[in-house]
Amino acid sequence: MILKRKIFKTIRTFFYSVFVFIFISPIFIMLNTSLKKYEDITKWPPTWFKAPLEWVNYKTVLTGEKSILPALLTSFYVSTASAIICLLIGILAAYAVARYKFKLRKTVLLIIILTQMFSEVILASPIYIVFKNFGLLDTKLALIIANVAVCLPMSLWLLYSYIKDIPVTLEEAAWMDGATRLEGVRFILAPLILPGLLTTGLFAFIRAYGDLLFARTFILSPENRTVAMALTDYQSLYKTTWEAQMAASVVTMIPTLIIFIFIQKFLIKGLLGDSIKG
Repeated sequence: MILKRKIFKTIRTFFYSVFVFIFISPIFIMLNTSLKKYEDITKWPPTWFKAPLEWVNYKTVLTGEKSILPALLTSFYVSTASAIICLLIGILAAYAVARYKFKLRKTVLLIIILTQMFSEVILASPIYIVFKNFGLLDTKLALIIANVAVCLPMSLWLLYSYIKDIPVTLEEAAWMDGATRLEGVRFILAPLILPGLLTTGLFAFIRAYGDLLFARTFILSPENRTVAMALTDYQSLYKTTWEAQMAASVVTMIPTLIIFIFIQKFLIKGLLGDSIKG
C-alpha cells in the first residue's frame, strides 16, 4: 500500500512538473531571445543563454531611439486609474446588488454576465464615435473610460461573489453604533473582502495594461502611446528585431510581476476562503 502511494505520488509530481514547465517555458524562451544577437536567434539548433549575453538589448529598449519607458509610464497610469475606478464603482454596485432586494435583481446579474459575451472589436467602433463627438480621441482619459467599461462588469461580479458571503449582521451591528451604510462598507466590508478587492484590482490592471485594440483605435500621438503599442515598433515590413522586442517584453512584464509578488498572499488567502473564516 505504501509502495503504491509512493508510485502515485511520483507520477503525480512528474505530471505536475511537466505541466508547470509547459507554462513557464515561453518565459525562458523570451529571456533567452532577449540576450542574443539577431543572427544567433535564426541559427539552428538554438542555443540557451550562451555567452556573451547581449545585455545591450535592454539598454536599447530603455534608453534608445525606440525607448519604451514613456509608453510604460502611460500604461501604468492608465491601468492604475482604470483599476481604482473599477474598484470604487464595482464595490458600490456589487453592494447594492448583494444587499438590496428588488424585482429585477437576478436580471441585472444576468445582464452583467451577458455583457462579457460581446467582443471588444464590436465595441471599439461605437465607442470611437462617442469619443469623437465628445472630443476625447487621442487622450489618456479615452483609454481609461474604455478599459473601465470593459472591466467593470466582471469586477462587479467578482466583488458581488465576495460580498454576498459576508453576514449582514456585521453591518447591522455597525449601524446600531451610528455608522452609515458607506461607513459600513468602508470600515466593515472592505477589510473583510480585501483579497477580493486585490484580485479584482489586479484583474482590471492587467486587462488595461495589456490592451492594444483600444490604444490602436483611439490614440494617434506618440506621447499617449501605451506599452502594447510600443512593442510593435520593433516590427517592420521586412524584418522583426526579435532580440529588442523580447527585451522590451521582459521589461514590460516586470510591473505586473512586482505587483503580484506583493499581493500573492492575499490572493491565495482569498482563493482558499480564509478571509471570511478568520
